[in-house]
Amino acid sequence: MTQLNISKIATKFAPYSYTVKEIVDDFLCDKVDKDARDFVIEKLGIDRVYKSFDLEKIDWSTKVFQEPTIFLNDLYVELSNELLNNKYSKKDVDFLITINDYTPYLDPSPTVELVSRLGLSDTIRTQNIQGLACSSFSEALLNSAGNFLLNKDGHNALILIGTQYSPWFLDSIKLRGKISRDDKLAFHDLVYFLIFSDVVAGCIVTADDSDTTVEIDHETIISKKDSSLDGYKKAILKLTGDDKNRVRFDMMLDPASLKHTVGQLCKQNIKYLGEKFPNKFQKVKAFGLHTAGTRFIDHVIKECEIDRNKSELSYSLMKNTGNTGAVSSLQFIEQAIKQNVLSKGDLGCYIDYGWEGADSFLFRIR
Repeated sequence: MTQLNISKIATKFAPYSYTVKEIVDDFLCDKVDKDARDFVIEKLGIDRVYKSFDLEKIDWSTKVFQEPTIFLNDLYVELSNELLNNKYSKKDVDFLITINDYTPYLDPSPTVELVSRLGLSDTIRTQNIQGLACSSFSEALLNSAGNFLLNKDGHNALILIGTQYSPWFLDSIKLRGKISRDDKLAFHDLVYFLIFSDVVAGCIVTADDSDTTVEIDHETIISKKDSSLDGYKKAILKLTGDDKNRVRFDMMLDPASLKHTVGQLCKQNIKYLGEKFPNKFQKVKAFGLHTAGTRFIDHVIKECEIDRNKSELSYSLMKNTGNTGAVSSLQFIEQAIKQNVLSKGDLGCYIDYGWEGADSFLFRIR
């Protein structure tokens, strides 16, 4: 058993905040028909999101690609400077993991820039987890555990998670005409632009348990992948060129199939945790779920037979800060402590899911 100790957690949102209603009524009033507008306002379960764009300054009529006002690496640097002070200096970090959903960082990895800008050790190990989307935090935890086991001198990992979908979907929306629910591709672009917040989160994972906020036994981290023959077809995302040699982001998505699959995988994970760790599982006081929208959370709760009352924090976070992607796991743990949903000694369970599959883990507040 390897115990993972999380000593610090922090979250930082992009600086521009809008309600979903404000976006479709004010900024996209000429692009979205009434049926689509009513649906996104009433059915998503999300009221407010945070964007890396000042939407007041967007020219929605032009097809020129719009750079964000603030970039993901800038948010990473700001957040890291908050985490790495006092007890944990920048030279104390021996493993840096970044988790990204942001196309410009395909090559080189953002770790190349961050090691330099943050002044981290020149012997640091780095890893970039790109494109696994919303179920990646567990992978980073397990990789941290492996680093501690393999490296006798390794004892502190800095995990940074970033979600910045807005540039992709804003660009797609600008290229569209009128958006209706009948045009599935355009409607999905609209929904994803509306529900996702641009946000980063980070934590320090350490082998030292003297100054610990949260502890996680690596044996309770359960991961299931969709290994079905055609499973990959539920979500295909790629960059393609159009007839004007413009590179654009295309997404082919089957939300109903994706929802069904992650529901089944989450159900298997929760069943395993209940059978493998019955004493711990029975004491779980709060369940966190990835904030993918009301339909997804409702479905996963039903499949896993979870008491809705123990999951209210996830619904509240989703409503007030949108879909925070892979950040949602750290956001939930941080807010469960800050809002006194969990107190010292209490156990929580987080249920993560995304394109790749579903992960779940137990954690205890120290």
